[in-house]
Amino acid sequence: MAILDAHTHVFPPEVICRRDEISARDSGFSLLYRDPRARMADGKDLAVYMDREGVDMSVAFCFPFRDAGLVRLVNDYVLECARLDARILPFAVVDTHDEKAAVSEAERCLRKGARGVGEMAYYEGGFGADERRRLEGLACFLEQTGLPLLLHLNEQVGHDYPGKTPVDFAEVVRFVETHPSLRMILAHMGGGICFYEFMPEIEKAFPLVYYDLAAAPFLYSNALYAFAAKFLTKKVLFGSDFPLLTLARYRAALEGLDDEAKKLILYENGRRLFGT
Repeated sequence: MAILDAHTHVFPPEVICRRDEISARDSGFSLLYRDPRARMADGKDLAVYMDREGVDMSVAFCFPFRDAGLVRLVNDYVLECARLDARILPFAVVDTHDEKAAVSEAERCLRKGARGVGEMAYYEGGFGADERRRLEGLACFLEQTGLPLLLHLNEQVGHDYPGKTPVDFAEVVRFVETHPSLRMILAHMGGGICFYEFMPEIEKAFPLVYYDLAAAPFLYSNALYAFAAKFLTKKVLFGSDFPLLTLARYRAALEGLDDEAKKLILYENGRRLFGT
């Protein structure tokens, strides 16, 4: 069975070596990566993971830095990884604090082969009205291109961890409703917003919204997989959150699904979304 990992992170080796220096300048990056035990990987590490665990394709991206030079550096690195390894589907990161620059960088990267934008994340202040407004220009641009946006969301209850922030689900819904033709992936099962698709008005507004399983073993019981297979069969993508986790951590739970659900979640939904 073919496997597409829709959520992996890679960093240029020089960024990994400069972890401490960059942490001192970028507070969002610092929250996740200043601890030397926090896993970071480059493109070669991603290839090793894919070979070892039988992953056929991976969506790869870096980190949404606030520094324009770093953003350009990491995007060029991910694009080069994809040029060298056709199994990698490159996504571009941008800094939405500068809306014009974000659109310009997205356009530059898409011209060079990027397959989408993300993971866009708000590890310090959370996601609310201001964050939604700063995404408007990028969202309009992506609607025109037909390429997807990957947005980081986290759950609002449960245990704490670095980077967990408040998310205003009403603003997320408003963003989706404002951009009905934007294909979107809400990471980490949308922080639980997926469960609101039982509401008819949310289901109606979310036909182009997908969810990925990234970090699910840290967040939910294995009952999540049966829920995804039954109620969101054509909307859930396997994503490992490599190098935080790998496919191996998900295998036992995924094996409990029927073959059709596994095929959709592990590959077919991603193939349809990314046009592979």
